[in-house]
Amino acid sequence: MSSEQTIRTETDVATDAEPLLRVEGLQKYFEEADGFLDKLVGDAGKVQAVDGVDLTVRSGETLAVVGESGCGKSTLGQTILNLHTPTGGSVEYKGEDLAGLSAKEMRPYRRDLQMIFQDPLASLNPRQTVGKIVKAPMEVHGIGDDDEDRTERAKELLDRVGLKPGHVDRYPHQFSGGQQQRIGIARALALEPELVIADEPVSALDVSVQAQILNLLDELQDEFGLSLVFIAHNLSVVRHIADRVAVMYLGRIVETAPVEELFENPQHPYTKSLLSAVPRIDAADRTDRVILEGTVPSPLDPPSGCRFHTRCPAVIPPDDWPGTQRQFKDGFTFRNRVLAGEIDADAVRERLRADGTTPDDDEVAARIVEQSLPGDPADLPPEAADAVREAAAALAAGDDDRASDRIADEFTSPCEREDPRTVSAEGEREHTATCHRVDPDVPGRPDVF
Repeated sequence: MSSEQTIRTETDVATDAEPLLRVEGLQKYFEEADGFLDKLVGDAGKVQAVDGVDLTVRSGETLAVVGESGCGKSTLGQTILNLHTPTGGSVEYKGEDLAGLSAKEMRPYRRDLQMIFQDPLASLNPRQTVGKIVKAPMEVHGIGDDDEDRTERAKELLDRVGLKPGHVDRYPHQFSGGQQQRIGIARALALEPELVIADEPVSALDVSVQAQILNLLDELQDEFGLSLVFIAHNLSVVRHIADRVAVMYLGRIVETAPVEELFENPQHPYTKSLLSAVPRIDAADRTDRVILEGTVPSPLDPPSGCRFHTRCPAVIPPDDWPGTQRQFKDGFTFRNRVLAGEIDADAVRERLRADGTTPDDDEVAARIVEQSLPGDPADLPPEAADAVREAAAALAAGDDDRASDRIADEFTSPCEREDPRTVSAEGEREHTATCHRVDPDVPGRPDVF
C-alpha cells in the first residue's frame, strides 16, 4: 500500500450517480435481559447485531452481503426494510430516509422494497393457496382491476418463476423446497419492486436446486430491472451473481469490493479466511487454508478495537516486540484464552489423572501450556516465554486473577486498542477494507501475512 491511500467510508466510493439505496451508520441493538429483575433495574445488556454499517446499492446491481452465521446479515436486511426499527443511522431510498418510519408511513415504499426469506416454507401461510399468497400484496396495494385480474397476474408470475399456472390452487406443503422458494420469489415480484433483499434464499436448498434459483434470480433481475441485496454465508455462491460484495463480521462491514477484485485481491484477513474455504476445481488455484481459531465473540460484549482481533491470524505486534509476528500471534492467542477464562486447570488435572498419574501443579501448568499455546514456548522471546509459564503456573494453583494480571500486558496489540479505519485499496476506488493492517499509518503493519 502506498502513502497515497485514503481513509474513506463505503459510501464515499460510490460512483457519481446517486445510489438507489444509501445506508449510513446503521445500528440495530436488541435488549437482552435474563429476567424480570434485569428489566426492572435496567441492567439488561444490548446485543449489537448491527453496529455502524455503511452500504450503497445502485440501480440494477447486485450487492452481496456475506459472513458467518450470527454476524448480523439477516438483521441488517430486515432493518434496511424497517422490519426492525433502527437504533441509529439512516436508510435512504431515492434520497428519502426510511429509518424509524411507522408502518403507515412505510406503506407507500413497500411496493418498491420487497424481501425473499431464507426459509421458504416458514414464510408462506400454510392455510392459503399459492394463488392467494401471491395475490395478497396486490390486494393490499390495490393492484389489478379485480380478483380475476389479480389471479391472471399470479398465474403469469408463477409461470415466469418456473411453476405452472395451474398451481394457484395448491397449498405450500404440496411443493418441494425449491418450488416453495420460487413461490416466495413470485410473491416478492408481485408488486414490481425496484429493490429486493434476498436473505440466504438458497441456503436451505440442495446444491443443484441452488443453481436453478440463482440462475432464475439473475434472469429476473435483467427482465424486471431489479436491484438486489443478496445475503449469503458462502462466498462461492455469490461469485457469479454479485456485482459487488460486502463482507460482514460481528455487526460491521470489514471489506467491500467489486466481486472479481475481492476474489483476486482480498485485503482483510477475515475475507482471506473465507476465500480460503471456497472449493477449487483446479488444484493450482487452491490457496493455503486459513483456519480461524476460537469462536465468534458475543455481540453482547464485542471485543474492543478491531472486532476480529481475537481470531485474526495477522494481529499486529507492538512496536517493541522482539520476535516474529507468528510468535506474537501464538502468545496473543494464549493470553486471550487466559483472559476469557477458557482454560480449566481442574479439567486438565483430571485428564492427567485419567492417564494414570498424580499430577502436581508443575505438571498441570506444563500441560496447560502444551494445550493452550499454539506454538512452542521455547520459540518465544525469553520475557514472553516467562510470562506464559508463570500465568500457567498461577492457573494450576487456582489463582486465575494472578494469571490474568501476569499475562495481560505481555502481549498487547494496536488491533485491540483502536478502531480500524476504512482504507481504499491502492488504485481501486471502490475497494475498501477496515483493518489496521492495510492502514499505512499503523506501525508494525508490514509484517507478512
